[in-house]
Amino acid sequence: MKLTFQQQLNEELLRSERKRIIILIVIFSASIGLRLINQFFIKPDEEMLRIESFSTIWLFPLVLILFESFSLLNINSRIKANKKRIPLALQYINAGIEICLPSLIILYVAKEYRFYNVLQSPAIFIYFIFIILSTLRLNFTLSFFCGLLASLSYVSFSYFLYDHFNTNDAARAFILLFSGIAAGLVAKQIKHGINNSLHEAEKRHKVENLFGQQISSEIAEKMLETDGKIETKRMTVAVMFIDIRNFTKFAAGRSPEEIVHYQNAFFKIVINTVSKYNGIVHQFLGDGCMITFGAPLALKNPASNAVNASLDLLTQLELAASENKLLPTRIGVGIHTGEAVTGNIGTADRQQYSVTGNVVIMASRIEQLNKELQSQVLVSEEVADCIDNAAIKSELHGLVPIKGFDHPIPIYKLA
Repeated sequence: MKLTFQQQLNEELLRSERKRIIILIVIFSASIGLRLINQFFIKPDEEMLRIESFSTIWLFPLVLILFESFSLLNINSRIKANKKRIPLALQYINAGIEICLPSLIILYVAKEYRFYNVLQSPAIFIYFIFIILSTLRLNFTLSFFCGLLASLSYVSFSYFLYDHFNTNDAARAFILLFSGIAAGLVAKQIKHGINNSLHEAEKRHKVENLFGQQISSEIAEKMLETDGKIETKRMTVAVMFIDIRNFTKFAAGRSPEEIVHYQNAFFKIVINTVSKYNGIVHQFLGDGCMITFGAPLALKNPASNAVNASLDLLTQLELAASENKLLPTRIGVGIHTGEAVTGNIGTADRQQYSVTGNVVIMASRIEQLNKELQSQVLVSEEVADCIDNAAIKSELHGLVPIKGFDHPIPIYKLA
């Protein structure tokens, strides 16, 4: 999660405001279309014919569409530039303008056509469009402001234009005000839900990071999905052991800080390389590490992934040394594949994801043969048989006795 919580919230608010503006543009564009249909195909009421004018029919929706289009361009530019949310003062100005536009048209019609009570006309419903859509601003006070301004406008028109303010007028004014409050409460609830969702996502990301610093991100994700319970099961895996050659001699003449710096640089290359082939580092062993392919996420050919990762790792280490990013480093790699038992082991208080079985022991023993055979990558026959890259040549070293196993096994050298 690259964005912080506040950045995500600001981005969500900008997108919500963009939706609100687009809806307004669509509504008033549709109103123009309906007015054209009404003008050419439907006979209007005689009373409406008496008050129709360019300003009342066309100017209001056109001005509003232009205003909202300008606002939409501003929102899009902010989203593209990853800017913060629109300043609150500017949002109030925008809301005020939107409420004032229908007020101006009501004022114009009321003054020009005294015989027509515009407060009883559908023009009043325009206020509700802005009040309802103010919910998408996700701000209670802005929705309340829209309702209050619309209510005050209605009261003012009733009292000053038509010289009356009766029970019906009071009821309509209250409905406008209550609509603003209701929209604000809905906006507040929606924003609360978004806040909770983003907080949970951020907490989850932090947990994944903390897990990922101790175990692989893949295992951390699996544990989070299952509330820390990973089913114990058999899986076909490839296990790779890596050991830094002559590490003891290297460490003897250096300070602890230098050793840690070297280890960090080395393991960074290892992790980045094996990750490309879906390998997971299970254990850091000081001068080496254990890596698995095929658990907890199953792979079609884990042995082939392991082989490709090992050879790529040799290339990356040479490249890092040539660029002075890492001291020249020689490693030993042992790979074996087979069935293993995977899952959590331990107690209710402390558990650890583990891959257990002879495949692990065999891979470790094969890696140790590199010292004797002066090689860098050794694999078992089972691994050699799984290589699906014709460019990779394996050389049979012969049958080699393995400590802890009854019979010698064929060992193949890849590098």
